[in-house]
Amino acid sequence: MMPFQRKEAIMEWLHEEKTLSIATISRRLGVSEMTVYRDIKPLVEKGDIARITGGIVLRESEPTPDHCAYCLKANNRIHQAQMLYGDQHIEHFCCPHCVLLRYHHQAEKVDQLICRDFLKGTTVSGKNAFYLLGADELLGCCSPQVLVFDKKEQAEKFSEGFGGLVFSFHSAVREVHKQMSGSCGCSE
Repeated sequence: MMPFQRKEAIMEWLHEEKTLSIATISRRLGVSEMTVYRDIKPLVEKGDIARITGGIVLRESEPTPDHCAYCLKANNRIHQAQMLYGDQHIEHFCCPHCVLLRYHHQAEKVDQLICRDFLKGTTVSGKNAFYLLGADELLGCCSPQVLVFDKKEQAEKFSEGFGGLVFSFHSAVREVHKQMSGSCGCSE
């Protein structure tokens, strides 16, 4: 079966079932899970489907400000993030983890990222912020947990008490993507 035929089959199954696991798709198509991830990547980037833990869901409508554009969970009002595009389109995310993963796929189209400083709750530019990955579980949102800080010194001081490593924006994008290695990792 050719890749375009596999994509058509995946979309047909999703229209019928709404949610599919990667293992199920792999078994039905008789291909490796890595092949499934390669097949779904353009569908995710196009916005036809969304990745969830261990699988995919059909995106039948645009996510609302109340739901994450990446994992489709309800947005966390305290730690949500936004991505602004040149055409004035705005995507909303439940947490910094999801905005970093989405940015990895949309970098060339993004004008601005807006996040909230974890300690102060103030709005900060995501591209100028510092990110703490791997701290003790505090948010109960997506994994690996990502916390945003306006100042590097605050992130480093926070990590002394709660663990984790501090990254600049572009390093955080690479690190979260590397840790995810093809899976959304969003906790249910």
